[in-house]
Amino acid sequence: MARHLVVVMDGSEREMDLLETATEFSDCRGAELLVLRTASPADYDQMAETMETIGEIEQRSYSDDELREGLKSDATSAAEEATDGTDVATEVRLAIVEDDERADTILSTARDNDCDHVFLVGQRRSPTGKALFGDVTQEVILNFDGEITLSME
Repeated sequence: MARHLVVVMDGSEREMDLLETATEFSDCRGAELLVLRTASPADYDQMAETMETIGEIEQRSYSDDELREGLKSDATSAAEEATDGTDVATEVRLAIVEDDERADTILSTARDNDCDHVFLVGQRRSPTGKALFGDVTQEVILNFDGEITLSME
């Protein structure tokens, strides 16, 4: 069975549109859909601070697993909405990675899960910006052996 990987970094509208496209494509091909929500350590820290504040009000603390579930909850909700009414099996995963490790994480997730298609939103950058900051999209395109659907912001 085919498996497709959709990468969600920040839950932008463009990413949610791409998730819907991936769902339609997966439904037609009878493929499973793996949604990878990537977050930075700073995103995790921010979630931890927010949940600590909420925990003080509720007089409870939140575990690491609950913090991680909070970070991927938007991607989970979006995946459920996109696949509603379809037969597409979906799994949502979270990877907390530094920006310079995102491409490697995407590629290893695709490889380790036998994904034959990656759906990704790219950012437009100047050649100088790519040289200075790297480009996740470019690295995935150059190093992924399967099909790639790219939507540019």
